[in-house]
Amino acid sequence: MLKSMFVKNFAIIDNIQIDFKDQMTVLTGETGAGKSLIIDAIGLLFGDRASSELVRRGETKATVEGVFDTSKEIESYLSENEIDQEEYLVVRRDIYENGKSVCKINGETVSLNQLSDLGLMLGSIHTQFDNEKLTNPKNYFDFIDTDLVKEKLIAYQSVLKEYNQKLKEYQKLLKNEAENNQKLDFLKYQLSELKKANLNVNEEEELKSKVNILNNFEKIQTNITSFLDLYENDEVLDKIYESISLLSKISEYDSNLGELKSSLEDSYYNLCDIVQSVKSNFKDSDTDLDELDQINDRLGLYSNLKRKYKMTTEELISYLESITTQIDSIENFDVIRGDLEKEVNKLKEELLKLANEISSERCSQAKSIEKEIKDNLVDLQLNNTILEIKVIKDEANFRKNGIDEVEINITFNVGEALKPLHKVASGGELSRFMLALKAIASKKFKNKTLIFDEIDSGVSGSVAYSIASKIKSIAKYAQVLCVTHLVQVASSANHQLFISKDVVDNRTITNIKELSMDERVIEISKMASFGDATSASIDFAKELLNQNK
Repeated sequence: MLKSMFVKNFAIIDNIQIDFKDQMTVLTGETGAGKSLIIDAIGLLFGDRASSELVRRGETKATVEGVFDTSKEIESYLSENEIDQEEYLVVRRDIYENGKSVCKINGETVSLNQLSDLGLMLGSIHTQFDNEKLTNPKNYFDFIDTDLVKEKLIAYQSVLKEYNQKLKEYQKLLKNEAENNQKLDFLKYQLSELKKANLNVNEEEELKSKVNILNNFEKIQTNITSFLDLYENDEVLDKIYESISLLSKISEYDSNLGELKSSLEDSYYNLCDIVQSVKSNFKDSDTDLDELDQINDRLGLYSNLKRKYKMTTEELISYLESITTQIDSIENFDVIRGDLEKEVNKLKEELLKLANEISSERCSQAKSIEKEIKDNLVDLQLNNTILEIKVIKDEANFRKNGIDEVEINITFNVGEALKPLHKVASGGELSRFMLALKAIASKKFKNKTLIFDEIDSGVSGSVAYSIASKIKSIAKYAQVLCVTHLVQVASSANHQLFISKDVVDNRTITNIKELSMDERVIEISKMASFGDATSASIDFAKELLNQNK
């Protein structure tokens, strides 16, 4: 439930604070005073898109902030989105003149989609233009689907996603059958070529290293010979060994000399190992320079294949595995097709089972809703209504919301044939039909904010009384805010907010005030008598208000 709202620099609204109460509240006032702007501001808190045109002229930004009661549903949502929880829920929108818009929940910046999701838990707004939704059969699922259907739809949509993926895979397999048969010979040729090449990443690197040695063999040989000449007759090593002996004789007198002797010993033995290794390698290096041609030929094969296939060696090895898999798939096409076909059919059976369960629940709900709508339409003085809600199955067409289409056929006049709702209903009839639906769904809006913006437009007399009564009945379950010009609706409310506008310093500003009972008498009397409170209209207003206490 909306507790209060702060609005600043929003169109002709300068700076106002509005406190809201439970049950039914009407917003009244002259045309253009800003009643619908109040509703637009609430819409922003529910996640509606913002426009920079809403920023008051001369200001850099507009601000709308609302305080709501919280609920378990909202607390769960906040927890899932890692948003801090407070005693009350605070939603804020800042709209800047440059088009930027910022959404905040309990002080934390969120996306518009996140706020829109939360908005569904806060309430909804219905205008006279929402009647157009009743002319689109796609929207019929909104009021016919129960919680059970919505739960089953989650499972259905999960299976549908998997089914569509497998079906697409199966259809692609069939489509590529002829192409794959032509491709088989080419793949086998590539397989033979790459298998024969016997590529190996380590081998290629080793060959490159060996080529480098062979290309520089003379230089390597010369320097190795010079290196070994330095240690010829072991004179250098003998002198180092002798120096170790000398240090050993005096190391007992100085610990530092002992450490130096140990270090020299390590160096001596390391040097001996190095010299011996170089001697051995030089002695064993019986290099055949003719081998260079063979290695270059092998590296040339690597280079040619990489250039031909436009791949690295690693990619060629991976491609060889891919070719093997492709050939296996083509040669075993019938087996693969059969397995995939079984998977598709199994998913289709599961999907059809869920779809029929959903359809059955919808059919049952349609009959129940038919009766409830008729009863509510009688309350709204549409006594001769004949209504038929049909759920039509199409098992050959799996859609996101199932296999059903919903038709609403109706006649409001005796003797007339049933026709689709949008072809037979006038604006006033559509408004009452929509109100009947909201009355049925009102229990789902418990503790939420339900807003009606001039949905009573175009009706009068006793029908207006019926609409007022129906809106008030909805307020037993939800907080109702209603913009109206009808005295019948205004007088039925528990509370009344009066919206007016003034000109201050050549600027128009909107004012809002909660009316006392005496003030409501005057305002409703003016609504009943073209703007003037006469003794007759005052008595009439008092009578209306007393009837609705």
